[in-house]
Amino acid sequence: MNTAAIETSSQVIELPVGNQATDTGTSTEKEMRMRGRKPKPKAPTKVERQDILRQRIVGLTDELEAAGFGSSLKVPTAVKSIAPEIPDPKTEGFIGHIEEDLGAYIQRVSIVENFYQRQPFDHMKDKIYRRLIRDFIDGATMPEAKIAAMGSAGGRLKALQEPGVKYSVIDGLQRLYCYCIAVLLVWKREKLIEDRCIPVDAWDYFKDAVEKTGDPKTAVEQILKRTTRYELFWNIDLEGLLHYMVTFNTGQRRMSLEVQLEIMQRPLLKALEHDAKIPIFQDTSQTAGKQKPKQEFAASDLVIATRAFIEFNPQLKKLDEAEGLLERDEGYTDIQRSFDVGDINDVVNTLKKIAIDIHQKIMERYPDNPTHKYILSSGGMFLVSFAAACGKVRNTLNMTSLDGALQRLMKELNEPDEDPLNLEEYQETINNIKASRGKNIRRLVYDTFLRFFNGTTSTLDWADAARQI
Repeated sequence: MNTAAIETSSQVIELPVGNQATDTGTSTEKEMRMRGRKPKPKAPTKVERQDILRQRIVGLTDELEAAGFGSSLKVPTAVKSIAPEIPDPKTEGFIGHIEEDLGAYIQRVSIVENFYQRQPFDHMKDKIYRRLIRDFIDGATMPEAKIAAMGSAGGRLKALQEPGVKYSVIDGLQRLYCYCIAVLLVWKREKLIEDRCIPVDAWDYFKDAVEKTGDPKTAVEQILKRTTRYELFWNIDLEGLLHYMVTFNTGQRRMSLEVQLEIMQRPLLKALEHDAKIPIFQDTSQTAGKQKPKQEFAASDLVIATRAFIEFNPQLKKLDEAEGLLERDEGYTDIQRSFDVGDINDVVNTLKKIAIDIHQKIMERYPDNPTHKYILSSGGMFLVSFAAACGKVRNTLNMTSLDGALQRLMKELNEPDEDPLNLEEYQETINNIKASRGKNIRRLVYDTFLRFFNGTTSTLDWADAARQI
């Protein structure tokens, strides 16, 4: 019989050569030996894995429904407190206690609406949360979460039976994550590794507890029927919501000032985003590892710029503004009262000119210099002080005068100069400011724009304004 030799690293193996079937088998074996093992797929980065897991959690109830678990997912109806509600004179709201199946709870309180509290932990690596998930799978009872019930427009909910109720997590976002991850683990098990949701070592940690639950379908049905209890806060407004969030999370990773400001001024931001068409990056939607696009404006920066415009005050800071919103003498009133109608219209029109017209022109004129190109959308002192200068013109004169001043600025941006706003001089000037840098830089921007607007200088003369300070 004819033979063919295949050399290996240690020996020569003789194989038969003959009919087509044998040849095919030999060729296939040769290819397998030459290729060796298939390369393992590249493991996801921490950010990729967290994002994949988050998306699975966001779509969990839909995925469960499609897989036939509909009978375990009770459609949430109006909640009913298991004991008389307690009134809270601070917020003029009420606090009650609710019990319902986990299947209803994870539909009522959506992960999507609650990213803004703080960036989520890496639950698959955090020792405390891994233990919490494992213990819950084993049958442990979770402590009560704290949930807010609000009207469809974010206002006070007068009765729990009202239609369109929105539920928001005050305290318990990480527990909500843990609930959903536990459901995924008892259902999908080690397949979550293949789905790039969890690392191998996490499955090794959960494996024994998960496998003790038995059949995956039965285990999911049982866990969705587990009783969940939580405190419910209702008849509160957005300021009351923030009050509770700050109060109940002081011992944990703090909610950022940016997020606090965004929650407080949602009506204003809605007007800026929908009426003025300003590209706004919502701090509340930020997730770990993701950054604001440079050309977009942070919601919190626009909140501060708005207040600076109305008060024509360049020295506003996020910390002071966040605390001030909670400490206003009028207390927890309708947030729309923070600005009158005239203010809102002037704010929307002015910030539209700044964030759309002027911002776009600056990006066109400084395409190769990121520091200059994004000087407005990078937020901070420049945007706030510029807005304050605009507010000063409006207050001293009127909106018509301010429109004319901004047209002068646009005319400068259309000049053929390489640096129409003298931003190189601006950078050199602020580099020379050593004492009280923040305060003096804010005043520099404010004074320079005012001097240009009132005709004292024909261009933005940063160096001359600095000499006057």
